[in-house]
Amino acid sequence: MQINAIFNANIYVNGNSLLGQASEIKLPDVEISQDEYKGLGLVGTIKLPSGMEAMEGEITWNSFYENVFAAVYHPFKAVQLMVRADVQKHDAQGLAAEVPLVTILTGTFSKNPLGSYKPKEKAEFSSTFQAHEVRQLVNGKEIFYFNAFKNEYRVNGTDVLASFRRVVGV
Repeated sequence: MQINAIFNANIYVNGNSLLGQASEIKLPDVEISQDEYKGLGLVGTIKLPSGMEAMEGEITWNSFYENVFAAVYHPFKAVQLMVRADVQKHDAQGLAAEVPLVTILTGTFSKNPLGSYKPKEKAEFSSTFQAHEVRQLVNGKEIFYFNAFKNEYRVNGTDVLASFRRVVGV
């Protein structure tokens, strides 16, 4: 039996390490749109996948970093985010291995704070981003890839939308 645990990660913006500059990142959820289907003779309702919802995430910065905000304030210029996490694999003998979980996102920021300040409290700044491309790799192996502009969706190397693109002529 093996147990995996992740206790920490690092964020990169446009290839620059921001070690220690964020207190939290919430990566987007992969949410599939579902459409209800009801038909004569069916006693149940079926939900069929109809597309992908917009992918939104949030970063909480532990202070104001001008180099970061100079990049994320621009609403028309995509930013590349990378999150590198350490997956610890434990077994009965203890820590058996550590492998990287790397998530690379491309998107734009849609909400950025100017600040909220209180006496004797550390200021934090939360930014919201919209990702249109996401790639997730575990130990160098691609587990998930999605690109909204190209209609590409891969799971564990399998192109889920290959037939769709062929049928619609893309």
